[in-house]
Amino acid sequence: MASETTPLLRETQDPEVTSDDTDTASTDSGSSSVFVSQADTSLVLATYAPIASEFNDFDKASWLLSSYMLAMCVAQPLYGKLSDIFGRKALLQVSYALFAVGSGLCGISRSMGELIASRALQGVGGAGMVCLVSILITDICPMRDVASYRSYINVVQTVGRSSGGAIGGLLADTIGWRSTLAGQAPITLIGMALVAWKLHLPAESRTESPDDSLHNVKGTLVSKLRRVDVGGALLLSTTILPILFVLDAGGTEFAWLSPTTLVLLLVALLSGLFFSLVETRYAAEPIFPLRLLSNRAVLVSYLGLALQNASQTAVMFLTPLYFQVAKGASTAEAGTYMVPSVLGNTAGGLATGLLIRRYGRTKYLLFLSALSSMLCFSLLLLVWTGRNPGGWQSILVFPGGVATAMAHSVVFVVVAAGVSEADMAIAGSGLYLSGSFGGVAGICGVSALFQAHVSRGLVHRLIRPGIPRGGEIMRRVLGDVTSIWRQPEEIRNLVIDAYVDGFRASFVLCLAFGGLCLVLSVLSPEKRLV
Repeated sequence: MASETTPLLRETQDPEVTSDDTDTASTDSGSSSVFVSQADTSLVLATYAPIASEFNDFDKASWLLSSYMLAMCVAQPLYGKLSDIFGRKALLQVSYALFAVGSGLCGISRSMGELIASRALQGVGGAGMVCLVSILITDICPMRDVASYRSYINVVQTVGRSSGGAIGGLLADTIGWRSTLAGQAPITLIGMALVAWKLHLPAESRTESPDDSLHNVKGTLVSKLRRVDVGGALLLSTTILPILFVLDAGGTEFAWLSPTTLVLLLVALLSGLFFSLVETRYAAEPIFPLRLLSNRAVLVSYLGLALQNASQTAVMFLTPLYFQVAKGASTAEAGTYMVPSVLGNTAGGLATGLLIRRYGRTKYLLFLSALSSMLCFSLLLLVWTGRNPGGWQSILVFPGGVATAMAHSVVFVVVAAGVSEADMAIAGSGLYLSGSFGGVAGICGVSALFQAHVSRGLVHRLIRPGIPRGGEIMRRVLGDVTSIWRQPEEIRNLVIDAYVDGFRASFVLCLAFGGLCLVLSVLSPEKRLV
């Protein structure tokens, strides 16, 4: 592999460390961080109920997840440029430290407010733990091998997301939620030690001028701090965060046209305008150069990944719920119906890496990814009717998992091949932001659409003569899906039909996302990898 490395890396590689050794070390030492950060989300989903119960503050339970996701979204676009200034390895270590400290604070939190703040600190660390590993791969691997290593990371992400819930539920029942969350700290510190010991990077100091090199980490701490675009970073954060707050509310906590929503959107608009002004006219080293968005490879990849992640989060939200509603499955049983999606994600990621390594092409894989997503939601529309569903029907989410894995692997390669080496870290961190943003928007949009159609369907079916206490039944089945199967068969079938209305509307929206991804795959530039 060393013979295939770019000339720049050949000149600066440590002579005692082969490229193969460096690639393997970076992937192995980073995989633990990716696993922990991805498992954290599903782990909290499995433990938030006992946490909220202990603090007697269930109304704020959703913030245990939201604070992590919001902090991650805000921090992700900052890591790219900061790693150019301070060095990839140093920033990766900082992200480990932040996540470990946040985990420890979760274990000793005395109130829901303290716990939410600790979760936000975890999110800032988790953002770097995920995106910097992928950026490191582009630093030390030939472009044709990037997809293979990226697919390996994708498998680790998938395993983390899928196993976190089971691990979290088991640990919460045995050692308690505090020890479960705090227990991530020592695991993270072990990963931090492995990075310090095993991760050997190409020399990061190229020249004295940051404009002439991939990135420049020379200079004193003070000189490096002066290079940080603090104004741009703050304005970018105040642009992203209000939008995410509005999306995270999902139309449930306040109306879309309420004063709170309008104020948040106004803040986002003004911050965005000032951010554009600062980045284009005043920042010597912009935290995110807006010229990147004029690059077709970057823009198409950002939009495609956002749409695909929106569809994937919808599948994660809807699949367990469908089998709980239509089959009366328990929470544990419903979770197992996500396994085909996880298997599809694993298979799609590995296959994509092998195909890109062999053929060096990306465009047709993006096309196949979009088709696979559309196939998934078309089948769900046809088969998931709510009438006596068998467990075999869960296999229909397999193409959706394949589509997501292919998209994640391919768009990263498209971006890496489409920008200069100097821009790769910033473009890569922006790609992660687009994926996270799409995930938040997808779950909120699908949830709002789903709830609207279910409520409308229940009103139409239950609030009518001949059904006593229809309003009471409606409130009960909306608040607790397990109560559906405690209703008389006639009422139960009416309720299931109303929920199916919500599922079908959600699948149509996701099918439209797949169609847009298909268009974007045609627009994506093709660059033969060597």
